[in-house]
Amino acid sequence: AFFKTFWCHFRILFWDFAVKSKGSNSQTFAAPLNSPSPPGSKTPRLSTHLAKFTQTGPDFGAEKVLFVPAGDEEDKAKPAGSDGERRGVKRQRDEKDEHGRAYYEFREEAYNSRSKSPPPPEEEPREGEDDESAVILDTYTSDLHFRATKDRYGGQPLFFEKFPALWAGARGTHGVTKGRVCFEAKVTQHLPVKEGSSEVPLFRVGWSVDFSHSQLGEDELSYGYDSRGLKVTSGRFEAFGQPFGESDVIGCYANFEGDEVVELSFSKNGEALGPAFGVPKEDLGGRALLPHVLCKGCVVELNFGQREEPLCPGPPGFVFIHAVPPEDRVRTPLPPKTTEECEVLLMVGLPGSGKTQWAQKHSEEHRDKRYNILGTELVLHQLRTRGPEEEELDAKSRDLLTQQAAQCLSKLVQIAPRAKRNFILDQCNVYNSGQRRKLLAFKGFCRKVVVVVPTEDDWKKRLELRKEAEGEDVPDSVMLEMKANYSLPEKNDYLDEVLYGELPKEEAQPLVTKYKEEARKLLPPSEKRANRRNNRNKRNRQNRNRGQGYVGGQRRGYDNRVYGQQQYWGQPGNRGGYRNFYDRYRGDYDRFYGRDYEYNRYRDYYRQYNREVRGATAPSPFYFTPP
Repeated sequence: AFFKTFWCHFRILFWDFAVKSKGSNSQTFAAPLNSPSPPGSKTPRLSTHLAKFTQTGPDFGAEKVLFVPAGDEEDKAKPAGSDGERRGVKRQRDEKDEHGRAYYEFREEAYNSRSKSPPPPEEEPREGEDDESAVILDTYTSDLHFRATKDRYGGQPLFFEKFPALWAGARGTHGVTKGRVCFEAKVTQHLPVKEGSSEVPLFRVGWSVDFSHSQLGEDELSYGYDSRGLKVTSGRFEAFGQPFGESDVIGCYANFEGDEVVELSFSKNGEALGPAFGVPKEDLGGRALLPHVLCKGCVVELNFGQREEPLCPGPPGFVFIHAVPPEDRVRTPLPPKTTEECEVLLMVGLPGSGKTQWAQKHSEEHRDKRYNILGTELVLHQLRTRGPEEEELDAKSRDLLTQQAAQCLSKLVQIAPRAKRNFILDQCNVYNSGQRRKLLAFKGFCRKVVVVVPTEDDWKKRLELRKEAEGEDVPDSVMLEMKANYSLPEKNDYLDEVLYGELPKEEAQPLVTKYKEEARKLLPPSEKRANRRNNRNKRNRQNRNRGQGYVGGQRRGYDNRVYGQQQYWGQPGNRGGYRNFYDRYRGDYDRFYGRDYEYNRYRDYYRQYNREVRGATAPSPFYFTPP
């Protein structure tokens, strides 16, 4: 690129000088400019470098030299059908304002397809896990990104710095079905947000039943009091009480002594706010109500009765849930003891093939396993802040939210192996390298892959339904890339079982092969080998600057170099080393002098001399004494 630029500037200066010296007209100047390159020349015509604009040259009396980008119409008219004609064609970028979930999932997958994830650290043991009678926050049923404190009486969102809009929720380990029970919650700190961020810390506290959504109040049998002065259940927001914030203490009370209705009420800093919900006991069906918190951008602290004194005085007749006799409390299921009892299902399939529906159906049919479905749709739901009026997002905001959801999902997949749970990774996962990278992180789990390949007609119908429901379309370039890289996994050392959700393997394999062949014909050619080699050399130079060089064909750091050995200096045919560098001049030297030159001819002599001098007198600072 540097040579081409230099050559173009040289031609301009040379022609300019020739025209001024000979006084030729504009036709003689423009002729070589628009003339084609000589046969076999790799230097493009100058007009291709000046095609973006039209420039006027210097004045020659009444005439001006005009640079005309010749040949552009012929170049644009050439079809890009065959391999030879498509060579060097730049892929057109999608200029849509909104790309959709599949686009950003593909970007994250392609970005991480060649990365090597380090093994996740072991989860830190927390207090109270062995005591099944203690009422604490349940890290087994909480959101994966809810970071509980060591004593599990509080917590905060895990990714608040990068994703300040992400909600994180958790429930208590015990619930109640009778009596008059209460607990307290306090917002101890508002977490800092990035400069320019419009996100406001919010907190929601209340009661819910087991198996309800972690977004408190946004589904049935889930009741919450929002810090914006709202109450919410089944996704319906209504004004209630007062807004609250940092350092405020909220009391939550559940009265089961009514005949048909369970009364739920709240208080703020000891001031009663009155009843908020009346829950029919028939709707509960004997299920227990559990304490539930949901926070965004703040740190919360809970008092289940483990303190000697309450944070604020409450109404008489209520007892803390920790003081309820153990036989009157309902314990949620215990988590698995080891990772050998857990399993992970990796979904594999093209966008719109039905992976999410299969995962949700499988999770409902096996509720005892409590699968955590990690998908972009779930993260999108947790990134939205809902209220009495549904906020309408424009295309740009919706696209940015989708991009954040895909990035957040990648973070969740990385930390998932720390937890002893059952997971379903609801992504496309068409890259073989991505399948391997994700499954290797779940060492010790029962690792399975679920491949969903519908018939071609069914797949097209599902894509149309998805476009109508979600208003998004998968870009053609993304779909072609996914098809070209689609590979069906096989059972191996990091994969225990391969399941097929729809078509069996015998019918799915020919269809996948057909998709790959069609996509590779339509895609532009891959990157040239020389460019890949240049990029590799650039990475090697960067690694050497970090203290890691390629020595003798092996990548070594300063701590691992083999000093004093032939391998350090480089062996014949290998890269690097001073001896290999100077060997190129040795032949000319030998031909000039007629004999071989001994590199170490005087080394032993001066080494012995220095030892004698060193033993007799003090070492001189003017010459080097080898060790």
